Amino acid sequence: GVLAQTRRAMLDLHNDAEVRGASLAQELKKAEQRNRLTRLTAPVDGTVQQLAIHTQGGVVTEAQPLMVIVPSDQPVEVEALLENKDIGFVRAGQAVEVKVETFNFTKYGVVDGTVLSVSNDAIEDEKLGLVYSARILLADDSIAVGSGRIALSPGMAVRA
Repeated sequence: GVLAQTRRAMLDLHNDAEVRGASLAQELKKAEQRNRLTRLTAPVDGTVQQLAIHTQGGVVTEAQPLMVIVPSDQPVEVEALLENKDIGFVRAGQAVEVKVETFNFTKYGVVDGTVLSVSNDAIEDEKLGLVYSARILLADDSIAVGSGRIALSPGMAVRA
């Protein structure tokens, strides 16, 4: 009778709910996988530099560098380009004064540094021709401006 029909209807509803639940669980798995594949997580904390893709939804190729990340927990270094005529006067361990172009050095001063290394080979620069690369370790990661200090950030132009 009526009880059997009600029981049958309830079992059908229960089965439908289980099928729907399994289907939703599969959709959730797919969505989580899609999220994992579209989210890019850096292995270190830092500042993004030289971003290769600037459009949302842009397509990239396999092994294509997308950006450079400057780690935030590392000392501030400068990569300087030395003209061919200057290479004979610069060596590792040498003290250097770095002028941060963002802050006029006549008003805000310079940041002291030490030459860490100088490349052995010249590289071609579009504007300067053959140049050598030098790495400079800065003694301070900020510069005094007014009554406070402003952190030096990756990408700031400098002269050494």
